[in-house]
Amino acid sequence: MQASASLTSTEVRRELRRKSLHLPGLLVPFAFQAMPRVSTVVLGLVCILYYTAELRRISEKPSLPFIGYLSERLTRSPHMDLAPIFLAVGLGTASHFLPLRAAFAGALLACLCDGFAALIGMTYGKHRIFFLKKTYLGTLAFFITAVLSLIPILGVQGAFITAAITSLIEALSIEGVDNLLLPILGGLVARHFL
Repeated sequence: MQASASLTSTEVRRELRRKSLHLPGLLVPFAFQAMPRVSTVVLGLVCILYYTAELRRISEKPSLPFIGYLSERLTRSPHMDLAPIFLAVGLGTASHFLPLRAAFAGALLACLCDGFAALIGMTYGKHRIFFLKKTYLGTLAFFITAVLSLIPILGVQGAFITAAITSLIEALSIEGVDNLLLPILGGLVARHFL
């Protein structure tokens, strides 16, 4: 969530496309509930393919079909982007070790709320949090989206407390690490309100 003064509409559209790829992650807890072993293998293969595509991208070798295209078109920097791998590992870990509703709450935080935070923060946020790329407005967007999406699962009190804790995690985490932390820690907090 960079301050909006330095962003172009192309950068915002790229981030929208990146964040829209997180939405299928909402299905991971349900896939783990139905087929845990198959889901583990699929997530592992996706991580291996993505990592291979990233290695090829940064070494300027020809890309892999589809996943290499996504890696090239949607990356944020010329360096290795591990955020998608962190997301897959975070969703898989939460889905494997937490009850379904807690894992789904964590998935909502990482796949939906984080996306809203990024888009609002990038588009309208002007004041950064300390030295981070995150903005106060983006963090507020995360909190509001988290409360609204978690109330049906956790109730009002659980949604507010989980949203407050995970808003801090999201705001203070360095780029990409929130994809790992939100599903796991958000799911752990949510589990206490089920």
